[in-house]
Amino acid sequence: MGDGALSVAQGDEHQDRPRVWDPVELGPLDDPPGHPIAAIWLYENDLDLLGYLLQDLRALIRLGARGDVGIQPYRKITWSVHGLQRRTVVCNPAELYQQRDVRIVGFFGDRNPADVDSGIDHVELDLVSQFRNYPGILAYSSTELVDDQWTNLVVHESAADREAWRHCPAHRHAVDFVSPRAYLGVRIHNGYLPGGVIGCGSVVLESTKYWDFTTTPTWHARRVLPGGATGTVRRPARPVGN
Repeated sequence: MGDGALSVAQGDEHQDRPRVWDPVELGPLDDPPGHPIAAIWLYENDLDLLGYLLQDLRALIRLGARGDVGIQPYRKITWSVHGLQRRTVVCNPAELYQQRDVRIVGFFGDRNPADVDSGIDHVELDLVSQFRNYPGILAYSSTELVDDQWTNLVVHESAADREAWRHCPAHRHAVDFVSPRAYLGVRIHNGYLPGGVIGCGSVVLESTKYWDFTTTPTWHARRVLPGGATGTVRRPARPVGN
């Protein structure tokens, strides 16, 4: 996603212009009223879901490293669990076999039930097809939740990969013009995975960006988590007598 409050108003005559963002800075424990997409309790759920996606990717990579299965780069693997779809694309198996820290991006979108014409599902396929042009992207996994909700996990090499991906034309179009119609809100976590996919580490989240498309202009915020988060982000206990 891009960065910040909407500077191109809804209905602006220049709707083909990229949107410019100016994020609200949230503290590590801030719980902004009126913006449920940024509720602090969601970290626990999000980390669980990212761990769930990582588990499948990790099992596949370990089988590949042992030679038990052949992994074809950029081939989309799909299956279902309890009727819900799962997708994985391994872009660079050789790099994922290395036990070293890698970066991750976690995407969570609250789908807009009124959306009928954004074409978000076709946009996702287009984005996945662009991975070949961005060699720093190592793997992509997604899982369907209930009510056509999806969660995505991207594994990549360095922060520079995110900057390069932000300039991908298909990604810019999705950020600026598709997401505001397809979603009520979006949050994107950035972090890292100690020891890589082949290792045993857990996802560490370092920062999160939020977009609330139910407001005009769009509310956008950013939260930095000093030291990173690997479990529930909790408020401090209330002192006795207060």
